[in-house]
Amino acid sequence: MYTRNALVQRIVRYVVDGTSVSVVGQHWSGRTELLKHVNAALRGIGLATLQLRGIEHARPFEAFRLALPAVPHARRGESEGPADVTRVVAELLGEGPAAVLVDDIDRLDEASWVLLEQMHKSLGTPIIATAEARGGIDPEEKILIRRAEPVVKLTLDELPLDAVHDLLDARLGGQVSPSLSGRIHMKSGGLPGFAVAFADTGRRRGRIHRNGETWHDGTELWSDELEGAFESLIFRYPENVRESLELLVLAGPIPVAQAASLIGQEELEGLEGRGLVRLFRVGASPRVTVNPPGISDYFRHRPETVRSLRLREQLEERLGQEATFGLAEPPVLPRQFADVVAQSEVPFLARAFSDRFDADLVRSWEAWRAEPALRTGIRALELRLTGPADPEEVRAILAETPSSGGSVEEQLFFRYLHSRWLVTQEAPLAEIEAALHGDGDLGHPAAIEALILGLHAERDAIGSDALDRIEELAAMRGVDGQIAGLILIAMHALGGSSARALEEFERLDDSGWVARFASPLRGLALITAGQPQRALEWASAQLTIARERFDRSAIVADAYIAVMALLTMSRYADATAAGSLVASGRFQAANLPFGPDRALMNALALAARRSGRSGAVATLIDRGEGYRGRSDALPMGAAGFPAAMVTELEGSPEEIGAAYRALAEELRARGYTFSAAGSTILALLVDFDPEAAAAKRDRVAGMGSAVFLAYLDARLAHHAEDPIALVGAARRLQAEHANDSALKYFTAAVRLFREHGREDAAGEVREEIAALMASEDPATPSALSELESSLGFTQREREIIDLVAEGMNNPEIAAELSLSVRTVETHLRNIRRKSGALDRDEIGGFSGNR
Repeated sequence: MYTRNALVQRIVRYVVDGTSVSVVGQHWSGRTELLKHVNAALRGIGLATLQLRGIEHARPFEAFRLALPAVPHARRGESEGPADVTRVVAELLGEGPAAVLVDDIDRLDEASWVLLEQMHKSLGTPIIATAEARGGIDPEEKILIRRAEPVVKLTLDELPLDAVHDLLDARLGGQVSPSLSGRIHMKSGGLPGFAVAFADTGRRRGRIHRNGETWHDGTELWSDELEGAFESLIFRYPENVRESLELLVLAGPIPVAQAASLIGQEELEGLEGRGLVRLFRVGASPRVTVNPPGISDYFRHRPETVRSLRLREQLEERLGQEATFGLAEPPVLPRQFADVVAQSEVPFLARAFSDRFDADLVRSWEAWRAEPALRTGIRALELRLTGPADPEEVRAILAETPSSGGSVEEQLFFRYLHSRWLVTQEAPLAEIEAALHGDGDLGHPAAIEALILGLHAERDAIGSDALDRIEELAAMRGVDGQIAGLILIAMHALGGSSARALEEFERLDDSGWVARFASPLRGLALITAGQPQRALEWASAQLTIARERFDRSAIVADAYIAVMALLTMSRYADATAAGSLVASGRFQAANLPFGPDRALMNALALAARRSGRSGAVATLIDRGEGYRGRSDALPMGAAGFPAAMVTELEGSPEEIGAAYRALAEELRARGYTFSAAGSTILALLVDFDPEAAAAKRDRVAGMGSAVFLAYLDARLAHHAEDPIALVGAARRLQAEHANDSALKYFTAAVRLFREHGREDAAGEVREEIAALMASEDPATPSALSELESSLGFTQREREIIDLVAEGMNNPEIAAELSLSVRTVETHLRNIRRKSGALDRDEIGGFSGNR
């Protein structure tokens, strides 16, 4: 099915009503394809159509002559030609209902414009016209919205991920892996022409391959055949526009003020008007990136020239140390892990869930309209909290469903769902509490009190008084104790008492509210207890059940547990794969307490950043921002987390560390101990301070997180150049299945043993590395590529690495190499990006002199 079929039907309805339609879209946004489908639909209902195409620098009436081949070219004088054209057009359009379709109307010659306007005004013929979106339109320019009446303007938006997925399925004639559709969606910016170009060239050049019924991506999607596709866009504009785009590619996503400083405010606004840049927002800080993102691939694959060197120098001069590096996308191939989601199944599952959801929306609405009772209202309302739904339908269900007539448990659950809807609308706490209390006493005041305590824990803080009270409520029998027990588990897990959270599960029976909501909370408790492998295995089993039941919110919640477990083990590519089903579909978990929607998107953004796919970060953050009312309490779910993470794109280690530490302090003050600890660990890993790390070691150990403690000890041992302690920490990481990090630190230990002259010990560790890589659970290919990344260093970067290893600071390096200090800092940022090194000791570790 054509992905914009709904838009086609909308345009047909306008035309039938006699309204003209102006369709505006970017280059390769699918305007021509849309007109083709509109033409077929209009002919299908009996309308005569005349199809024109604007041609730049054409002679008069050329668009009409090509559309009407029976009209002869004027041979004896130009005066006869126009009369013939006008007569034939008038006869065609005057015979009955008709419409004129014009592709690229902004390129129509002047004479054709006059005739088109004449036919429209004299005969009332509606016009459907496309034009390329661009800024700076001349007030005197002839555009349809100024000439037709009545007229509506429609904008062709970029295709969402699932639409690109369907487009690629149809184009390639088979299922498409989420990794492939996700990368093409990201590179094409959702513009179908570019998405098809990536698919077609990828198939011809072997960049994508078919395994059974599914198409998979290779290590690199770019090929030189794609140059023409992007040059068809880029070379439509003058040299200054192309240079501005290249500068923005070199800079990466940067704040608007910096982008304006780099290329000028007027030029930046012009690029935005042409659709060549777009904004994405992190909190209150909008940033600029090129659009479609594949423009970055184009410039990065161009050979180095005198011009490109000049632009790099210009970037450093204008932005100095604030200049960022390009957003590279190194090859990352997901591997299987604990059977969380088989990647070959994701496209089918995404479509199946989407189709099931759409059908269930209709069925549940019809069932509720036929019988507006609590039972049907609960079904209809809960479903609408698991995906995009019509808010008017939700309001109708809430307003018209009788509050009595069902069991007490049904009445309580309906009030609970009402409260969750209000949470998504960011309603005041008083209004949400009023919804829980309802109109009458249900005989379960303790259950309602527990839900209100949980609500405050989600929104405000986890305090000692609230914990004491929820403990008392959890000791009660029946539904009151069940609900309070679930809230208690969440508060203990997020408040840093994971052992108590796991103990509480043993007390609860597996029925009622527990059966509905306990699964993700158990996984969360395992994560916070420092047991990521057990959490991953639990999430794997629960995801299998959720897929079978088409349980949309469980898919989100258990995918979040899997992603967090994999991130904890530094398995970033696997984390991306674990979240691919949710990222490919329209899932939500707004019906759950402590809903993880925003936290999952932030976690996937961090995985993308850590695996070198920085271009995907903005998309994931944007999607996370769209989930309103979600809790700050969950790890990576805090509203301030994206802003801290984005500092990694351009900040110094000190700035990045400061951002994460500030976030950690805020979370700790609110009682969100585990989330605070996670931000603290991120700060320590990026901006490593041995004294601060040693001081925080006891706090990390007290949390019972073996894997975090192993990370910390590995960093301390590496800083102290203690290979024995480093091997011990690496073994502990391997025991926790954090094998990418284990490989990294085993390799560092080999280097240290060799420096100490202990080749025998170095050989023993190399044997451990070989055993790790030969095991059923080896380190990922991306971890290997990081260790071999010296092959990707430029000559200048190798020189700087060697000087860092000698102990030189940045001013000394600048003097030695006759560079500016800012240039040295830029090179160091590139070295960190390529190597994964976090501090100067680790950078020096890549020196050939060691």
